[in-house]
Amino acid sequence: MSYFEYSMSVEKANIIRISRGNSLPITFRIVFTLILFLIYIALTGYLPKALVIALMILLAPILPLIWTLQDMIEINMNKKFIHEYIWVLGNKWGAPTSFKHIKYIFINATKMRQAMTSWGGRVRYSQYSEYVAYLKLNSGKKFLLTRSKNYDSLAQELRTISVKLDTTLKDTTQ
Repeated sequence: MSYFEYSMSVEKANIIRISRGNSLPITFRIVFTLILFLIYIALTGYLPKALVIALMILLAPILPLIWTLQDMIEINMNKKFIHEYIWVLGNKWGAPTSFKHIKYIFINATKMRQAMTSWGGRVRYSQYSEYVAYLKLNSGKKFLLTRSKNYDSLAQELRTISVKLDTTLKDTTQ
């Protein structure tokens, strides 16, 4: 292994990327896709086929953009910056923030309550705990890392992240 390969592997090992989920809700993505198809169907009855195909070629690239929007966070320990960004088809939109030292990672438990109303007027209440993980810097600034309903899988994932970042993991859920 050459020096260049070794330095690249070490450099990549100190970069952690975490996906915090899709930026757009699934209902919006589905409704927008259906609207686009309905526009296509409606236009085929009124416009020449060549014009409809040209319009759909112009509108079609919007679908992958909407379906691939990801909310990401990247922690680069080599260059000491945290980058919160929106990832779209390989492009990053967001500004990195530099830091000196990571104080710790902590997990909070949040009680959630959801009310669901049916067409018949019935209301069903659902209560659950959601676990939210944050990264705290010495400057006091906090960054959302991830969230989950499953405590065990979240804690296991955060243990490996805290080892890679060489910081402590504080559990405030107990």
